[in-house]
Amino acid sequence: MAKKKSVKSQFWEFFQGLGKTFMVPVALLAFMGLILGIGSSFTSPTTIETFPFLGNSVLQVFFSFMSTIGGFAFSYLPVLFAMAIPFGLVRYEKGVAAFSGFVGYVIMHLSINFYLTETNQLVAADKMRQAGQGMVMGIQTIEMGVLGGIIAGIIVYLLHNRFYSIKLPDAFAFFGGARFVPIITTLALSVVGIIIPMIWPVFAIAITGIGSIIQKSGVFGPFLFGAGERLLLPFGLHHILVAMIRFTEAGGTEVVNGQTVSGALNIFYAQLKAGAPISPSATAFLSQGKMPTFMFGLPAVALAIYDCPSRKSQ
Repeated sequence: MAKKKSVKSQFWEFFQGLGKTFMVPVALLAFMGLILGIGSSFTSPTTIETFPFLGNSVLQVFFSFMSTIGGFAFSYLPVLFAMAIPFGLVRYEKGVAAFSGFVGYVIMHLSINFYLTETNQLVAADKMRQAGQGMVMGIQTIEMGVLGGIIAGIIVYLLHNRFYSIKLPDAFAFFGGARFVPIITTLALSVVGIIIPMIWPVFAIAITGIGSIIQKSGVFGPFLFGAGERLLLPFGLHHILVAMIRFTEAGGTEVVNGQTVSGALNIFYAQLKAGAPISPSATAFLSQGKMPTFMFGLPAVALAIYDCPSRKSQ
């Protein structure tokens, strides 16, 4: 019984830690979103028409630069997750873990590309969207989005915990310890990259199904999402649901400037960057209902804490 409790405890601890690691790239995403929003807003033709002085060529170059920099986190979000998850979860040699996360993510997609090439499944550039393929860091592969980064990050974390202190025979001692982690990561993720194309359709159908249920729920969709988040909050697992809605097909899929974008927050940033109309179906999942609580709830709690002792003293 004690062993079962121990396994259960480790299970919850892992998922709570996993949820917390999501905050590292999300925090960067929020800052980059602010830069992207400012840059995109001030380069908008409507804004320039309203405030003609913003049409100055120097200002426009500056704001365009802000838009370009702000789009970084959106473009490379999956690899940020692949690095942040092992970095946040491991206790020792965190730098090696993050490095291995990057290595594993790239190797995984190279292996997927190899499999698609050898099985003649690679499609032309104009048909990638329909085939569920895309370009990841210059590699044509299956469009896995953030989920690909999460898969790579979790596998690297497990490998790191198992091998970061390994001792090899004297002849290979140089490759032992922390240096062995990126080596075993390369081997393991290359195999995972071969397996993924065989089983990915099942994952894609499941995620699309969840997203379809939420999207077809109409005004109840955000309610289901919000209720689920609140119910998971006491367990520290709410970040996992939030990440799923914000960054995967479960949060919706739209075509922005000819590119397929999945995830409510990804859609919002892509439309913001492109100067396209913002989709209400995406922003419905981006915390509008919680804004009054965020803005006034905590100050009210602080006032209550401050006021309570003074009332008791009276």
